[in-house]
Amino acid sequence: MFKKKKTEEVNIPLIIVSSFIVFYTLYIGASFIIPFIIAVLLSFAIIWASNFYQRFKIPKLIAMVFSLATYFIIFWLFWELINSNIDEVIKKLPDYQEQVSEIIKNFFNATNIPEPKSINGMLKNFDMASIFQTILGWITSAFSNIWMIFFYTLFILLEYRYFGDKLTLMISSEEKRENISEIINKIKNDTKAYFIIKTIVSFITAFLSYLVMATFNLDFAIFWSFLIFILNFIPNVGSIIALFFPILIALIQKDMTIISFSFIASGLIWIQILMGNIVEPKFMWNRLNLSPLAIILSLSFWWALWGVIWMLLSVPIMVIINIILAKIPTTKPIAILLSEKWELKIQSDEEVTKTRKRILNKIKDKILK
Repeated sequence: MFKKKKTEEVNIPLIIVSSFIVFYTLYIGASFIIPFIIAVLLSFAIIWASNFYQRFKIPKLIAMVFSLATYFIIFWLFWELINSNIDEVIKKLPDYQEQVSEIIKNFFNATNIPEPKSINGMLKNFDMASIFQTILGWITSAFSNIWMIFFYTLFILLEYRYFGDKLTLMISSEEKRENISEIINKIKNDTKAYFIIKTIVSFITAFLSYLVMATFNLDFAIFWSFLIFILNFIPNVGSIIALFFPILIALIQKDMTIISFSFIASGLIWIQILMGNIVEPKFMWNRLNLSPLAIILSLSFWWALWGVIWMLLSVPIMVIINIILAKIPTTKPIAILLSEKWELKIQSDEEVTKTRKRILNKIKDKILK
């Protein structure tokens, strides 16, 4: 008698039903899940900073206090920057809108072209203040439950100390425990790499943009730079939204010449092209191994499910999902489909350390040269 080979059958109806349940749960549980996800990412950031301070032989408790103080100062500076500029920007937006109408009328008068009635209707419906407030609402909506986020973060940090011991007690099989540890380490390392690279690239982009805007005395250059820094965390779409207001203000600002506007617009666009299409992909996408199509689909999905602000977190969420899919034999083909390359290797701690040292050595060599 020949033994039949066991084959892994994919139960498509079960997958469809399970997916529907998961998506529906994410939708109706948004008020609970969104603050929790932010708290998890914030906890990771605090732990990373604490580990960084411990490299200088600082005790764990003091390193954690330094880490909390660091992020408190960062959030406080951001809050002060927003508060000190946002009211002035909103007050001045009606003047900018009047300037837009005047520029359009002057254009039609200079060219002797009759002004279409549709233009007047568009200008009446075009409200710069409401558009600006909508974008700010996207940014601040994720932090509307700030106290709940802090509450979750506190308990996540308390639980983090005993997570390794709990994992050992929960899973008796050493092989399964190692697999779960590999997945967790991969998630931590890749999300850490994403946020570090993205923060550095976004900061450099915002700083260079500020230099261009400040050189030609654009109104609220610091505030637009901050907006560029935040919105650059949204892949592809964010850079377009980030450039809309400073370029528009440069066009309608009364003391701005055509030459100054041309330098500001071209400078901001070329900075985005250089940083977004050359510098960032060189360091980012080779590490994350995500297909550009998967990134676009992820942006659309999280936008539809939880709103525009969650486009900021679409890439790290996609990274986590792809890592988990790659470790499950049944879903591994899906992970391959979502990846940019076909390799789905999960690095061990030693390999991650070697890779990190190799990158640091390359950076040191470039600086020394």
